[in-house]
Amino acid sequence: MPVSPLCGGIPEDGAAHLGFFVIPQGEQWSMTASDGLVSVHDGPCTLRCLGAVLAKRRAVIANESEYLEMRFMDGHSEIVPGPACLFEDPLQHKQIVVKPATSLKNNEALVIYSETSVGKGGGDKQVRREVVRGPLLYKPKLASEWTHHFSWHGHDPSGDQLQLARKRPHALKFEKLQLAPSSTYFDVENVRSADDALLTVRLMIFFQLDSVERMMDATNDPIADIVNSVSSDVISFCAARSFEQFKENSESLNQLGLYQNLTSTVASRGLTVSKVVFRGYVAPSRLQKMHDDAIEKRTKLGLERESEVQEQRLIDERLAKDEEREKTKRQMEMAKAEHRARLQRTDFEASQREMREAAEQETEAQRAKHDAERAHYEALRAGLQLAPADVAALLVAKAHVPAKLIQITGGGAEARPIVHVDQ
Repeated sequence: MPVSPLCGGIPEDGAAHLGFFVIPQGEQWSMTASDGLVSVHDGPCTLRCLGAVLAKRRAVIANESEYLEMRFMDGHSEIVPGPACLFEDPLQHKQIVVKPATSLKNNEALVIYSETSVGKGGGDKQVRREVVRGPLLYKPKLASEWTHHFSWHGHDPSGDQLQLARKRPHALKFEKLQLAPSSTYFDVENVRSADDALLTVRLMIFFQLDSVERMMDATNDPIADIVNSVSSDVISFCAARSFEQFKENSESLNQLGLYQNLTSTVASRGLTVSKVVFRGYVAPSRLQKMHDDAIEKRTKLGLERESEVQEQRLIDERLAKDEEREKTKRQMEMAKAEHRARLQRTDFEASQREMREAAEQETEAQRAKHDAERAHYEALRAGLQLAPADVAALLVAKAHVPAKLIQITGGGAEARPIVHVDQ
């Protein structure tokens, strides 16, 4: 073994020293004497060495988010939560390991198992299970603790090539349980309808873990239970319907009441399914081609029908507009005719009123003239002392102007003229 030639200087790890050596503050050294006795020295201090071997002990430090696992030479282990600082003693410690604490967010949980001694003398061992929920920075309390490792059905990458959501065993491995509502995609493949149509039904399942203890007691893989039970429900639904009936009633796959096996299975596993979403279906290429052709034909017929309906509607609208226009014209012509009739009636009434007024005026004039003539003849008869017969003859002569008048007058005083009128 090499001997350090230094005296009063800094010691060297694993070398024999002769003289006085200084141990700095914050360090720990072990000194092995020539007789094999080992002593421990913490700095700052000065050591007197007479061929003794000095060895620097490793400082193991854990911060607030870490802990120390000490493995002793006798086989047992201990846990020291951080922050902590220990010097590794080769005489006692086989190894001191710094491990990170497990950080749990809200709605996360760990399932912890620990072995404890029971009975007198601690000979009997008992394993206890504990569910630790976040938010928390978890550090083990005992070295005999271990965390449950979950291995569930998970996404199968082989389905990506066919754009299918498949599940395969042990694809999902984790330690932290998610307690928040979650969802998973799953496509139920090779489902036959009543008329032997082969279908793939695509689903999205929303679920939540309510009781970790019930889930741990009932199953090792709740995703596998969900997949199997929902497959059973979908197969029962499709087997009772033809392909056309399946298409007509496919919206029923969005109703949670249809999945009786699923709801009863997850309830016994401590889970709750809140909703199942039907994301469509996939049919074989030949059936899908026939379906696409039928859709294309129906779409074409529908477009033609819509075009015909629009054309007929346009014709109806044009006829309605023409009828409305003719109705408006008739109303306008009727209004004009009524206006002309009102004008004619007004003119007629005005002319009749004028004629009545003129007739009344003429009648008054004739009456006045008649009265004047009568008064004249009365005065004439009275003045000439004519007989009524003479006055009548005079009036007749006045009314009928003769073409030739012959009058014969006698010679006597009492004689009357004889008048002969030729018309």
